[in-house]
Amino acid sequence: MARPSNTEERRAQITGGLAKVMAKRGFDGASVAAVAKAARLSPGLVHYHFKNKQQILLALLNDLVAQHAAGLDARLQVAQGDPIDELVAFIDFHLGVGADADPQALACWILLSGEALRNQAVRVEFEQALQSIIARLREILRRGAASGTFTTSSVDAAASALVATIQGYFVLAATARSAIPSGSAAACAKQMAEGLLRPERSLHATEPVS
Repeated sequence: MARPSNTEERRAQITGGLAKVMAKRGFDGASVAAVAKAARLSPGLVHYHFKNKQQILLALLNDLVAQHAAGLDARLQVAQGDPIDELVAFIDFHLGVGADADPQALACWILLSGEALRNQAVRVEFEQALQSIIARLREILRRGAASGTFTTSSVDAAASALVATIQGYFVLAATARSAIPSGSAAACAKQMAEGLLRPERSLHATEPVS
């Protein structure tokens, strides 16, 4: 594997610095100076690699998407192609508490969703990221429906509903965590999935894939 270039390493330091500051102060509170300090770089070097703070934010979004895809790939690989096990892995990866949980990444994701509401450039990239997540789930559900493992009137609607549920839990976790009974998020999402997909065996009978 080729070693990352100096530019790639510096850009990763800067997006990592933004993630650290955003998780504590939000995007508006993440000045270039604060990002540079968190990245242990000079503000001038930050400006050399990124024209403005929005460019850093979009680069951070791309980093989060890549990290998410890699983590999800690892979870799904353990499921060995079984649609029910993959669905359980998908839900647990997003809503279960495991070794790969990343509170900082989650905080940044929620803040990015807020920026997407008020910034068109961020909205476009954030929508693409969500569409890629929905597409991953849709592919699992389509294989399950084709094999008779799932029975549903609309794979597309079920995939969108489940990702919307996950996103809703993310927002609650970031803004009103006490509103979510401990350990209930993944279990309730699985119950919802069973109603939408009528799987040939209970999702609750499948051990969480970690």
